[in-house]
Amino acid sequence: MAIVLIVLAVYLFSVVIQAQQITSLVYNQQARFFINEAEEVIILFNKYENTQRSIINDRLDILTKVLSAKTTIMDTDGNTLYGQTSQDQSPSKLLLEPGFREQVLSGKNVVFAGKIAGVNEELFLVAVPLIKDNKVIGSVVIYSPIAGMKQHVNNILGITLIGALIGIVLATVLSIFVSRKMIRPLAKMEETARLITEGEIGRQIQVTSEDEVGRLARSFNRMSTQLKEKIEAIERLDRLRQELLSDVSHELRTPLTVIQGFSEAVLDGLVKSKEQENLYLSNIIDESERLRRLVDDLLDLKGMEAVKSFDEMEYVVLNKLAQITVERLRNMANSKEITLTLTAPEQTITVWGNIDRLKQVLTNLLDNAIKHSEAGGAVDVELGIKNNYTYISVKNSGSGIPQGELENIWERFYKVDKSRSRRGTGTGLGLSIVKKIVEMHGGKVSAESEPGHGAVFTLYLPHLNELSDQK
Repeated sequence: MAIVLIVLAVYLFSVVIQAQQITSLVYNQQARFFINEAEEVIILFNKYENTQRSIINDRLDILTKVLSAKTTIMDTDGNTLYGQTSQDQSPSKLLLEPGFREQVLSGKNVVFAGKIAGVNEELFLVAVPLIKDNKVIGSVVIYSPIAGMKQHVNNILGITLIGALIGIVLATVLSIFVSRKMIRPLAKMEETARLITEGEIGRQIQVTSEDEVGRLARSFNRMSTQLKEKIEAIERLDRLRQELLSDVSHELRTPLTVIQGFSEAVLDGLVKSKEQENLYLSNIIDESERLRRLVDDLLDLKGMEAVKSFDEMEYVVLNKLAQITVERLRNMANSKEITLTLTAPEQTITVWGNIDRLKQVLTNLLDNAIKHSEAGGAVDVELGIKNNYTYISVKNSGSGIPQGELENIWERFYKVDKSRSRRGTGTGLGLSIVKKIVEMHGGKVSAESEPGHGAVFTLYLPHLNELSDQK
């Protein structure tokens, strides 16, 4: 009973408020409409007043028919210059009132709704100052009986009241049921949502029913989980973006500093011998080559990210490709006294791929393995088939990679040892390029390591039979 009384009280209060708002809305819309039309008449008056006065009268006649309201142009004394003259002189009576007259003369619009002394019916009137040569010379007045507007307002109010009554009856009947079955879990959701906005990302709510509210709760939990994952992904990407910018800046700064230093030394005449000059120029060329390789690798990686597959694909015999690549890097391994071996099955292993890109992948892996192996160590390359994938693994006997770093080594410029600068001529993009190339072949990469016992890098490519089945 208390709920019903509260609802009825709210209903009565809302009726009063809505009546006022609807009346104000209708009157304001009508006033704005009349003002817009009056401003159009002013533009017409200023254009044709001295040349084609008939055009002004024609426009006023049209407005009278279209608006169902009288439109006149008056001077500042209330005399009609254009349009129809009202028999009761209602516009003149209103505009000659001191308050309205001063408002018009000051260049302000007049909006009036109500009774004018000496006039039987209520009027709705709008007067817009007529300005010519920056001087108010009169006004454009549009007015009509207010009875039609009141009828329009009453019709809207009637429809609104009927709808509100129906809604209140339904709300009263359903309020108790809704409050018991829905409000409580929804309030819990609201509280959880508030906690999420305060930073408790991923917070879950307990699902206690299988109805719509229960399904909403499950959706809320999924949303919360996905929001947490997305925020973590965004934070990770932002961190990697900042690290990438920092690493690129560092990689560019070092060779540029060297080039600038040696170039200035040569230009300033600090070089005392031909041998020293050749050394400086050689260093400049080496650092320039390093810059070129860095830019080439960045552009190469960027270019691969813009496409989904390589254009030039063919059948590639991995046995032969691995053997050629191993032999090409054998001198490099021998120079560091590193044993380089290849283990491959007798059967021919063929994949569908881009031979140049696959050669680039294997070269990068072997180059890294040799560089990170100590003198007297070993690098083993193994080729085989496993679980419908062709795999190539490259294992070295170096110092290895900490477990916490393994998942990050494929990122651009990622350094396992951040306390030291990058050594040698590498750009820090080799493993990122390897990963991208393998993924564009429909494959995947992995890395395993145990500190002190080297690392194993493995790439998996779809076996040719598997590819044939997919096609």
